[in-house]
Amino acid sequence: MTLYDGTTDPLDHVNHYKQKMMVITATGSLKEASMCKGFRSTLSEAALQWFVGLPNKSIANFADLVNAFNQQLASSRMPEKQTSDLYRIVQGFQESTRDYVNRFNKEKVAILRCDIATAIQAFRRGLHRDSDLYKNMTMHPCITFEEVQSKAIAVMRLEEDS
Repeated sequence: MTLYDGTTDPLDHVNHYKQKMMVITATGSLKEASMCKGFRSTLSEAALQWFVGLPNKSIANFADLVNAFNQQLASSRMPEKQTSDLYRIVQGFQESTRDYVNRFNKEKVAILRCDIATAIQAFRRGLHRDSDLYKNMTMHPCITFEEVQSKAIAVMRLEEDS
């Protein structure tokens, strides 16, 4: 597991740590103690300094540790992505449909509560206005993102066959 130095999202680190620690077969207070003691070994730099500076007996369980950790490192949290952020993704001048679709999809899957209608509209608006895919989606609007993907795949095949 990559050591956490305090510069990336603390929630991601805690989630990765919990995932790794699921293999512990201990139960109850033994599991809590293992979770708390093991957490230190995943920290480095400023995050480790914070942990070392915790007052004795200030943490009663892993939930307390996670709360304190998240409060201390809240400034490192990544803002939650919104569906409207997808409007910032535009197809580059020489960018292939495949590259645009891959870039768009990578951003789309990172949005927890993605509004599909907005995602479809943002995808279409990001395309080159003179592209076949833009024209097709304008003349025949998509209702699902699967439809968008299907149309995009057809255009990708055409582009790559040329």
